[in-house]
Amino acid sequence: MALMGFGLVFGLTLALTAFVQTGEARPRISTGRELYDACKVLSAWHLNPVGHAPIPARSCRQYIVNYFTVIHYLHTDEAAKKIFGNSAKDPYACLNLDGPRSYDQLASRIVRTAEWHPELMDADAVKLISRTFLDRPPCSDGTN
Repeated sequence: MALMGFGLVFGLTLALTAFVQTGEARPRISTGRELYDACKVLSAWHLNPVGHAPIPARSCRQYIVNYFTVIHYLHTDEAAKKIFGNSAKDPYACLNLDGPRSYDQLASRIVRTAEWHPELMDADAVKLISRTFLDRPPCSDGTN
């Protein structure tokens, strides 16, 4: 009897949720073009911030945060240093962050870099963001 009641509740729940519109799924950023598009939305929204930031804008912010978190982790965590090696170069000395600091301004720099280097649009998104923030001579080694 309890099993039949559970089946009835499950069926009713399934039927009711079929008519409920779910929110947009967060897009996954994997290419330079996807990062460019998301950061372009953030840059445009920043000019007229009405309501909550659109999902692509939030994805751009999240990608930027994750990028800098990974750099920090790879160069400060002892286990990561053992696995990935400890570069003699200071990774933070090479970050090209003079001036803008807000996510909206960082997103604008990503958009500008993508427009200046369209070949990065079809590459991995990390190549675009690396080119944007690790392109301070003489730190650039040509692999960005």
